Amino acid sequence: MGEIKVTEIIKLLVVIAVIIFLIRKKWNLGYIILLASLLLGLLFGLNPKEMGINFLQAIMDPVTIKLIGIIVLVLLLSSILKRIESLKDIVDSLQKLVKDHRLILAFIPSFLGLLPMPAGAMFSAPMVDEVGGRMGLKVEEKTFVNYWFRHIWEFVWPLYPSIILLSALLGVEVREIIMVQFPISLVALIWGLIWEQRYLKRDGTSDKRGEFGLNLKKLFLSTWPILLVIFLVITIKIDLLISLILVILSLVLLNRAKMKTEVIMEIIKKDIPLNTVVLIIGIMIFKRILETTGAIMVIPGFFAELGVHPLVILFSIPFLIGMLTGVTSAIVGIGFPVLLPLCFRPCTCAW
Repeated sequence: MGEIKVTEIIKLLVVIAVIIFLIRKKWNLGYIILLASLLLGLLFGLNPKEMGINFLQAIMDPVTIKLIGIIVLVLLLSSILKRIESLKDIVDSLQKLVKDHRLILAFIPSFLGLLPMPAGAMFSAPMVDEVGGRMGLKVEEKTFVNYWFRHIWEFVWPLYPSIILLSALLGVEVREIIMVQFPISLVALIWGLIWEQRYLKRDGTSDKRGEFGLNLKKLFLSTWPILLVIFLVITIKIDLLISLILVILSLVLLNRAKMKTEVIMEIIKKDIPLNTVVLIIGIMIFKRILETTGAIMVIPGFFAELGVHPLVILFSIPFLIGMLTGVTSAIVGIGFPVLLPLCFRPCTCAW
């Protein structure tokens, strides 16, 4: 093993150690990645001019701009649906349509999980608490149901920032990632439902049923924006950015009384965090510096010389980053650029 390769490994480990240290100190993840990009460039010999050029090229890359646009629109869609009380109508109609409250209990967090939002599990928690309270569930049972079903779509849902980011890093369409990872979400859903059926008692009480057709209509009117995004992206294969713009414009036009210009501006100011934009920019800069310096090939080359199987590396690096940070975007943004050379084909890394 050459002396140069060992030196390069040490440099890369220093960068990773700094990232982990700052994460444990609870620094903002976006600023951590930006700082790591700067440190990586300096350690691998980039001068200030080269560093500046790479930073600007990464920021101005059409992929970066599109990525930021999609994630901002996803957060905007989530906030609009919350403002027009579509989510409340979903719960009300479900309680009248579905007799078994265990299914309602699973549906609430899983449906709200289709809308990525900061502290999203806390948003669905009061609804789960209300339904679970009627069933006499323990606190830990309600917590498990809320957390489990809230996150079953994180492997496949095209609105999740990690999936959008993964698509950009791998250079593949979102639908390809969905097809590869769909079995994981399916197993998570089935396992959760089996657990509910086995350990939770069926609720003996029932809400006033009301007119079936009326409640079904109410459910559809509450869910159509999300259903339309699914239809446009997966069935018609319209670009996700365009699909989100169409759905948001439709929502605003149909709810003009609630969605006035000042309300939309308030949503943009309050509900779209700048930190998210900084994180995306940081990740794309980090990826570019890895590629420019050649650092991206250091780890695969090092482990290849040690005779370590690529699958072990593909599993262990994201696993360790996930254990240390608990943030999906960190797993994708830090781990995937390093792992790309090991992938047999792009979507392999998604697993």
